[in-house]
Amino acid sequence: MSNESRLMHAPAHRPVPGDFNTTLVTFAAMALFDHFDTDQRAQAVVPLDDANRTHWNFLPESGRKGIALRDMNDVQRYLTHRLIAQCLSVEGYAQVVQVMSLEHVLRELNAPVFGHVAAHFRDPEGYFLTFFDQPQPDSDWGWRLVGHHLSLNFTVAGQDLIAATPLLLGAEPGRLGPFRILGHEEDLGFALLGRLDETQAATATIHATPPPDFATRCVPVLGDEEWPDVHGVGRRDAGITDVDREALRWVKGAPRGLARARMGADQQEAFDHLVEAFVARLKPEQVGREMDRIFSAGRDDLHFVWAGSHRLDEPHYFRIEGPVTLIEFDNTEDNANHVHCVWRDPGNDFGADILAQHRAAQHQGDDTQRPE
Repeated sequence: MSNESRLMHAPAHRPVPGDFNTTLVTFAAMALFDHFDTDQRAQAVVPLDDANRTHWNFLPESGRKGIALRDMNDVQRYLTHRLIAQCLSVEGYAQVVQVMSLEHVLRELNAPVFGHVAAHFRDPEGYFLTFFDQPQPDSDWGWRLVGHHLSLNFTVAGQDLIAATPLLLGAEPGRLGPFRILGHEEDLGFALLGRLDETQAATATIHATPPPDFATRCVPVLGDEEWPDVHGVGRRDAGITDVDREALRWVKGAPRGLARARMGADQQEAFDHLVEAFVARLKPEQVGREMDRIFSAGRDDLHFVWAGSHRLDEPHYFRIEGPVTLIEFDNTEDNANHVHCVWRDPGNDFGADILAQHRAAQHQGDDTQRPE
C-alpha cells in the first residue's frame, strides 16, 4: 500500500468503520489473563498508573515485574504469542520471534567468556509479560513484554484507541549466518543517505562520532533535552566524551539534521519509506492512522539525522525527529555488529495522549447525561 493511500485513513488513531483490531487485542489479552491462576494474576497485573509502567529498559536485569515466559505453561506461552501477533503485522511478529530466538545464539557466543553464567541471562524465555490493569472491553489498560533487546509497550484506551510506543527491537549480533533481523531498516537508512548530495549529507551528519546507544537513552518520559550516556550500560567498547554527548543531544521542538522539506522528490520518497519501515511493524489497520498522524503533525518538519561513519561496516547511527515522532537506530558496539532501534512519540509514549482523549470524552459523556 502506498503512503498516499495510507493517508486516506482516519486521523489521530481513530479506526475506520469495520476495524475491530483494538477489540481483538483486548479479547486476546482477556484469553491469556483467564488462563492465569490466582497467583499468576496477582503477579502479572500492575495498576495502570504505577510508575513501573514506564520502566521499559531492555537490558538483562533482576526483579522485573510480571511473569516470565519460562514460568508459563505451554498454553499460556501460546496465548502470549497470540497477543503479540494480534498487535503486530506478520513481519513485525517475525522480528520479535527472531529477537528472542537469537538469545540461543548469543548464549553460545558468550559461553567462552561468561561460562555457565551466560545460560542465566541469555535466555529466550527470559521475557516478562505484564498487564497494567486487567484487560476488559471499553476500559483503559496496557500490556508490556520486555527482556533483552525487546520492549513492547501497548496501551488501549476504551475500545477505539491504541498506542504502541515505545517499541524497541535489538539484535546481537546484528548479522550472523541467516540473522540480520534489522537489516531492512538499516539498509533503508543507508539508501536515504546515499541519495543525498554532498551538501545535504553534511547537513544531515551532526557528528563524526555516533552515540554508544540511543541519544535519549531509555528515559521513562522524554524531557526538553536528552543527552546520550558516555558508554553503553555494561559496555566500554563505544565510549564518547562530554563534547560528543553535547553534539549528539536531542532537543525537543528543535530538530537537527536535514529537513524533509529540503529534500528532492526521490529523496522524500526514500525518507517516507524509512519512516514507514518502523511504523509498519503494526497491524495494517493501524499503520495508516499512524502515518497520517505523523505526517499531519508536520510532514516537512520531520528531519533526518546521521552520526558516525557513512559505511555499513563501521559504527553509525541515525534518527528521525518530528513533532510526534522520534526514531533512533544505532549500530555502534561490537565493531558495528550490535543493533538497537526504537520508535517513540514525545507526547504519546505509553498512551499518554490517547488516555487523556478517552478520559476527556468519558467526562464529556457524563456531563451530557447529567440531569439539569
